[in-house]
Amino acid sequence: MTNVATRRSKRKLQQLPSLHRQRKSSLQLQFERAIESPGGISKILHLVETATDHEKSTLPKKVNHKTLQLQQLSSLHRQCKSTLQLQFERAIESPGGISKILHLVETATDHEIGELNSTQHSSSLSSSSSSGWTPLVGAIFRLGKNTTKNGNSIESERNLLQIINACHKRNISPNSGAWFGGHYHRPLVIAAYYGYSSAVKLLIELSGALVDLGDGEGRNVWFASFQNPVSSSSSSSSGARTPRLRKCDRRTAQVLLDAHVVTSDLGLWRRTLLAPNKVGSLCYANGDSSVGSVMLRALLNKNKDVVEFLCRAGGVITDRDYHVLRQRGQVNSRLLPMVMEQLLLLSNGPEETTPDNNNNTTSNRKKLMRSAISWSSRTDWSFPPTWKVGVTLCRNCGLPPDIFRSYVVPFLDRDWFYACFDDIRLPLLGPSLGERVGMNRENDW
Repeated sequence: MTNVATRRSKRKLQQLPSLHRQRKSSLQLQFERAIESPGGISKILHLVETATDHEKSTLPKKVNHKTLQLQQLSSLHRQCKSTLQLQFERAIESPGGISKILHLVETATDHEIGELNSTQHSSSLSSSSSSGWTPLVGAIFRLGKNTTKNGNSIESERNLLQIINACHKRNISPNSGAWFGGHYHRPLVIAAYYGYSSAVKLLIELSGALVDLGDGEGRNVWFASFQNPVSSSSSSSSGARTPRLRKCDRRTAQVLLDAHVVTSDLGLWRRTLLAPNKVGSLCYANGDSSVGSVMLRALLNKNKDVVEFLCRAGGVITDRDYHVLRQRGQVNSRLLPMVMEQLLLLSNGPEETTPDNNNNTTSNRKKLMRSAISWSSRTDWSFPPTWKVGVTLCRNCGLPPDIFRSYVVPFLDRDWFYACFDDIRLPLLGPSLGERVGMNRENDW
């Protein structure tokens, strides 16, 4: 009898899952499978859109209430997205996404491409520069790697160039963007971030991408070209910074200089803003992003490779840069050591330290520190504009020019002509169009 009862109880236990499944409708089971599968959100939205009224009525009350909420969200979501955009988004998340993206670009109708270029991202982005959606953002994120110090593979770069050429042939705007990971991104900025120098060159020369368009984080292509995704991933996981300028990042920045789309001349950059046909075609090398200028970030991260590159490209620190360094008490710990590094590079590199020349090395470092503190043509990049304006307004103090420059200027410290540091609020210099399309953020130093 005991064995018979045991068998009956086992049989009932085996029937419980099937009984539980019978109580669930087929639509509810489909929802549960979609939640556990890759790309579950898009599958859930698809189920909500295609389910019949009878199927929705078979759902439990709680689930049915959630389904109605999803349906409302889906209708709002669908109003902002075209059918082709939804197909691109599903292709990006699916296996073999790059070939599927390329196929969609090549086979889409002209009407669908027109809808893609006229997509509005949000009501706050009223400028024409904010309209349009592009599959390039998702493709670059899919191809780009942030785990290698040597940049991306040749195959991924070849695939990206193929997609850029296909988008150009179908007149998909290179200045469009897309929301990805909670931020608004542009193809040119993301390509520079991942070190795709050939893609950056192709987007500028072939497609005519505007270089001074900002993304959702206030970055333009010049700022993004000096950001190392390997450093970003390491700093987010372990808290350590890797002050390194990769070869692919250096090539990307050099591509921008060779294309003459970056200038250290503030007046020239401002004049492009007054010419309607040139707006956005030029980056200011010392312009700000939402996290400071390229020079400021390099100084704070002790990235001597970037500082050296910027100095050769005509980069300088701005009043805002110097204000931030002084406010943090990092002029002596960040700025002056970097000035000394650049002086060493200009004087045929650092000398080797041995027991025989320790005294000479110490005296040389003292001389180097004095040179870093004083103004000269080699340290001019580290003196803020207000200091230079103040020196000019002194009009040599009635002294002969050579006497004033040799005996007075070297003793004027960098903060000599600042009246007060407590309430300095300087406007952002760039990226210019980033602010115009609503991409500007409040700075958080």
